[in-house]
Amino acid sequence: MSASISALIPELRPFAHRLLSVAGAAGLQPRLTSTRRSTTEQTRLYRRYLAGQNPYPVAPPGTSAHEYGYAFDMMIQTSPGQMESDLADLGYVWKSWGGIWGGDFRDPIHFEYPGFSAPAAAYTGTIPQAEAPPQDPALVQACDVLSSFTPLGGVQIADAIAEWISPLKSSPGSLERQVQAFIQGPCSYLYRRR
Repeated sequence: MSASISALIPELRPFAHRLLSVAGAAGLQPRLTSTRRSTTEQTRLYRRYLAGQNPYPVAPPGTSAHEYGYAFDMMIQTSPGQMESDLADLGYVWKSWGGIWGGDFRDPIHFEYPGFSAPAAAYTGTIPQAEAPPQDPALVQACDVLSSFTPLGGVQIADAIAEWISPLKSSPGSLERQVQAFIQGPCSYLYRRR
């Protein structure tokens, strides 16, 4: 995993330098902890996040702006109890320049160049099968029950439907059955697909 500004897209580099300067001038001792990540590194971080071992959200492999050089994570040194406030101040500055600040989605150390969109085929929706953790059928069923209380966002639904359409175009009626099975039990459906 890189922590070098030179690993970022050229358009982002001057803004990253400038934010580091602003944070340094404020006495926050900024430190880049992550810039560009490989898909393998993103997968490792994503697994740690799913296991509850990472306090900040991590995007699924193939969908992270870090994998394409469009984002960096920056930690700061600040007085006790001030980190959230100081990161919010830096986020305000970043957004005033037109950037996307991760604090708006529970990731206050994340600073992103605007306009990033992951390639449509980048994320398959599964962790590579050889490395996927074993699933307990009772746990899968409990997940289905819990997920029935959580509304799916339009982006997730569109992504799932796009993934289903390409391999199923040749079998009429199959898409409808796949969508229906997913809606009735998303965890069971995904578990069966592995």
